Amino acid sequence: MMVESSANSCRHRRAVRTLASLWFAWALLATAPLAHAGADCSITSVGLNFGAYDTARTQPDDVAATVTVTCVYVAPGTTGVSYTLSLSNGQYGSGPMDRRMGNGTPARLGYNVYSDFARTRVWGSGAGGTVVASGSMTVGPGVGNGTRTATHTVYGRIPQLQDATPGDYLDLLVLTLSY
Repeated sequence: MMVESSANSCRHRRAVRTLASLWFAWALLATAPLAHAGADCSITSVGLNFGAYDTARTQPDDVAATVTVTCVYVAPGTTGVSYTLSLSNGQYGSGPMDRRMGNGTPARLGYNVYSDFARTRVWGSGAGGTVVASGSMTVGPGVGNGTRTATHTVYGRIPQLQDATPGDYLDLLVLTLSY
């Protein structure tokens, strides 16, 4: 972390560079094989890492990561799999529209997670104006059909010009796969 100070005219401006990271905890909704499923599905991902946040920067800090859904055919079940991916609110915010990272003290850094590149659709549980990611795939018997994957991009944003206390900021979101 680097703290920089500079004086402009009679005004004093402070730029604080803060390491901000967001890690996802992945939770699979169904822990035992279900009779109706013809597939066993799982998720993997890379956490969002915003790097050093500059409080004087006039543009938002945007990053992206991926979530991969993998489904493996389980005989003799069905071959069509539809799924949804929902995200929890996180540990420090008041809800999905107000997510915050914390640094172990009362200090917080606002951010959010989106399902679209324009960062207009907040990824959440589908309630309160949020959306879930969804998809479908066909897995089945035969050469090359036993395993299928689908990738979803997670778009993160820390709004600009937040007065953040120097430190390492983290939050934990739980991603739930339902199929």
